[in-house]
Amino acid sequence: MSLSSKKYFACLSFYVYYSIMFNIGENLKKLRKEKGLSIRRLAQKVGISHNSLSEYERNLINPTLENAIKLCKFFNVSLEYLIFGEHSKFHYNDIELLELFKEVDDLKDEYRSLIKKYIKKIIRHKKEKDNFIRESE
Repeated sequence: MSLSSKKYFACLSFYVYYSIMFNIGENLKKLRKEKGLSIRRLAQKVGISHNSLSEYERNLINPTLENAIKLCKFFNVSLEYLIFGEHSKFHYNDIELLELFKEVDDLKDEYRSLIKKYIKKIIRHKKEKDNFIRESE
């Protein structure tokens, strides 16, 4: 086997491994079908060409990070879900809330404590309201 054949085989092996490991195309197709969208309609909604989306779904190419993020935001899934098809153990239904928590994490302790206090208060209020409704039924 020549050196160029070995390089080709190594590249092909890596690509096959990469495609199996990261089945972005299958995950993207599943998400798109769950929303009942055609590739062209999804392309219009997310601002990615339908040709690129089609190639992503067929695992011919992988999306750029920018396009992967667009897709994740549109489908409200994590990047981990798009790549692996599984939700992380820290699943958030609301991506915007997750982004806010990331911003909060960078704040000083006094602000984080204040935010935690308000979140706990809102949760406690919600539980009390639910209990009141349940008891009055």
